[in-house]
Amino acid sequence: MNIELLGISSDQLEPSDSGYPEDFENFDILIELDLCFENHQAGSVFFEFYVASPSALSYRPINCFSPPTLILEEFDWNVIKNRISKLLVHANGSKSWTEVATKLSGQIRPVSFSCFPW
Repeated sequence: MNIELLGISSDQLEPSDSGYPEDFENFDILIELDLCFENHQAGSVFFEFYVASPSALSYRPINCFSPPTLILEEFDWNVIKNRISKLLVHANGSKSWTEVATKLSGQIRPVSFSCFPW
């Protein structure tokens, strides 16, 4: 089945679906995706990742694992949406959310594991 993007937003921005950080060149923002299998909106699942500038990465702790992050020189919703669209193509043909999560691991992660039967 194909993956459909129902929504993209961040609670750190105002408005959450189209706002911008105060500093366009120094940001580390958590982005949330509402995904579903095509024509199955009622069974949507939330995934997340960070969008960060290279300068903001220097403020993250060292000697630890980093969460999935898209690194951009400047915050730009169009670039983010384009990258997500290209990424989701890699999960098309998946038959379960477990398969989607596996195919996209490293780039985005599920917000909750409650929908995964493992």
